[in-house]
Amino acid sequence: MNYLHEEFNQILLSKSLNEFYLAVIENRGELLTDDEYQKITKRSDNVYTEASKEDIDSLSEQLQSNEKLKEFVPDLMKGVYSFARIRHLAILTIIGDKVYDIANVEFVDLKRNKIVHYDNFANYYGEANARIRFFTPEEVPQLKEKTVLIDVDDESIVSAYEKAHVNQEESEDLTSSFLAEVKGKPYTLSRKNDNN
Repeated sequence: MNYLHEEFNQILLSKSLNEFYLAVIENRGELLTDDEYQKITKRSDNVYTEASKEDIDSLSEQLQSNEKLKEFVPDLMKGVYSFARIRHLAILTIIGDKVYDIANVEFVDLKRNKIVHYDNFANYYGEANARIRFFTPEEVPQLKEKTVLIDVDDESIVSAYEKAHVNQEESEDLTSSFLAEVKGKPYTLSRKNDNN
């Protein structure tokens, strides 16, 4: 399933808020690819439930100061990050038969990540205070081109959700439940039909 960026935008713009889910994603504890490792080390919203980010950064600094280990630090740290329980907040939807993370502008690889908590986005936001719209690189510097994201009036709700769920101790894999609940829910289609 290879969509052009413009097609992604049109698919996302055609969805209702009811087709998006606040979710907590956790890695499955497999050795990270170089690309995954770079993303994880750059993202500020990751939470380490077995060791804090500060602990891991401190370990990295200690290893860097050891002349014998210095050259092995990147590989050692990649292993540490791979098997730490790393969680981040996402806003998920379905595109085709794949899970798409609109907040991080990427598909979720469910072989390497699991969904450990999720709630319908519309439970927290109504269409009066949240919308799906275009953002430009001028508004969001990490974007390379005009991209559809969710815009909310009150960010504190997202922060509160993250605090409440990203540190949860249990780590039950709810991915199958999520897919069963979300797939085949034709919200946009039924809304269009209701208007006829």
